[in-house]
Amino acid sequence: MSKITQFSTIGALMSGHLRGEAPLSHFCPAHGFGLGCSPEISGELTIHEGKVHEASAGEALHLVTAETLVPFLQVTEFSPQQTHRIVSVTQDTAYERLSQFIRPDNIFLAVTIVGVFDHLLLRRPQRAEGSQRSVDDVAASQREDSYKSISGRLIGFWTPELFGRVSVPGFHFHFLDDEARISGHVLEFEASEATLSFEEKTSIEIVNPASDAYRALSIDVGALDEMIHRIEK
Repeated sequence: MSKITQFSTIGALMSGHLRGEAPLSHFCPAHGFGLGCSPEISGELTIHEGKVHEASAGEALHLVTAETLVPFLQVTEFSPQQTHRIVSVTQDTAYERLSQFIRPDNIFLAVTIVGVFDHLLLRRPQRAEGSQRSVDDVAASQREDSYKSISGRLIGFWTPELFGRVSVPGFHFHFLDDEARISGHVLEFEASEATLSFEEKTSIEIVNPASDAYRALSIDVGALDEMIHRIEK
């Protein structure tokens, strides 16, 4: 049972630490599984079978190199412990479906949901034009696209509420279609039937950025929870 390796935290990202500081090669195994974002949140990164796909608004989905520097990344090796057919799954019923097979409230899980999605709403950020921008700038310029009858997989993690300033609490999913042409951060999804697979992760390793900018970062913990919910949910 492998661990989750994470570079930086969702709290630091939402507090404006958007610069890329660590190369993907430091974290991604050959058959890596996970998600993250590129510098200045110019793209959503989805990692499947070791390939890292970047989705940015107005651009074709493309692979990024192992030398790409990232501000946030969450990755693991995925060997499902359980796989089940489920029905009527949405962003609102996924917790209930998962809870049929495991009690998730206090544990980390790597999770996939694979199938034909009757409805899917994805978010992709615009690529940053300058060297710096705020999280609110990203949120204001992101694009949302809706899809119907699209075949692919949700790739992501379940994080206990207790760790909600380390990673996105609850489910955090990115999507990759079967042809590797469409990807992005998942806002809504619906499938009449699908395949749910998950693996419990008993440990998570947090690697903090080593820069002076990170050390000097001011994090308003009181405002953080609302911001994570507004931007990531």
